Amino acid sequence: MKIKKPLVNDADTEIAAISTVYSALKFLAKPAQIRVLEYVQQKLDLKVSISGSAQDGERHEESREQEKPARELDAVDETPSDTGSDADDWNSVSAVARRWVQRSGLDRQFLSTIFSIGGEEIDLIAKAIPGTSKRQRMREVILLKGIAAYLASGVARVSHEAAKEACSHYNAFDSANFARHLKGFASEIGGAKESGYTLTPRGLASGVEVITAMKGK
Repeated sequence: MKIKKPLVNDADTEIAAISTVYSALKFLAKPAQIRVLEYVQQKLDLKVSISGSAQDGERHEESREQEKPARELDAVDETPSDTGSDADDWNSVSAVARRWVQRSGLDRQFLSTIFSIGGEEIDLIAKAIPGTSKRQRMREVILLKGIAAYLASGVARVSHEAAKEACSHYNAFDSANFARHLKGFASEIGGAKESGYTLTPRGLASGVEVITAMKGK
């Protein structure tokens, strides 16, 4: 008597194959998943286009990792952890400056004692500026005025007139040596009388040091 082989349901076999492949790939990183699929495709001589190559997958993963910190910081900006008037005041600060404050580890509450955060405009309001000479106070006043502008608009630029006025207020204006002192601050403060003065990345970092020193005192 001839025994018949059981009929195999093609649909069931296909589902089983999908399940097996999925189980084998699901714990691999995306670039590895793509490499495995491409290898199997070549071994079976299949003319199937797999979207993206292993290298594309690696670049995609790297891009996601690079974008992650920015997305997390944006999320913090959009949903402040605190509530009430302090949160409302902080909304007046530019988004790019909020991220900078967070990365720099600055105390928001202390910043409010140096800058008029939450007012009609953000400006330098510190009672005193540290420094034993007019030259030193001039540097720190312009750094802080630049940061005030950065908090307000995201651009750390202050006009000549505003810088001069602030320096005069804090007894830091030396008319005879103002231009010469500025040249000495070129790595931190760029620009000219006509265009205004803009903080360089080093200038922003120095501003953080000034604020930290002020808090320590």
